[in-house]
Amino acid sequence: QIITSEEAERRGQVYDRQGATYLFDLDYVEDVYTVDAAHYGNISHFVNHSCDPNLQVYNVFIENLDERLPRIALFATRPIRAGEELTFDYNMHVDPVDAESTRMDSNFGLAGGGLGGSPRARSRIECKCGAAACRKYLF
Repeated sequence: QIITSEEAERRGQVYDRQGATYLFDLDYVEDVYTVDAAHYGNISHFVNHSCDPNLQVYNVFIENLDERLPRIALFATRPIRAGEELTFDYNMHVDPVDAESTRMDSNFGLAGGGLGGSPRARSRIECKCGAAACRKYLF
């Protein structure tokens, strides 16, 4: 469900109290819209965080040229074994060399981290990904 950033802030406060949120800012060019996958979404709803992810998030524009409303696409960054968990970095950083295609600041997370890139106050969420180079916190 695509909602305004203002509505995302309101829902984010409710989700924080519930301990789980599925908010993904669509701030490719400006912070106007957010995807809320709490009640609607697709299989990507089950893709978790890792500090050593096997997926990268990209913006794609299909049947829409409004840069404020990209579709979110996940692409493998390496070969993925059958049965391996699919993950991306909820706190990914944009590679300046590839900034045009990866300008999306995902900051998508659980338990209040979903709006971490916006100027909204959020608590630090402990990371439990288990990666060798784990940052210990999602945000």
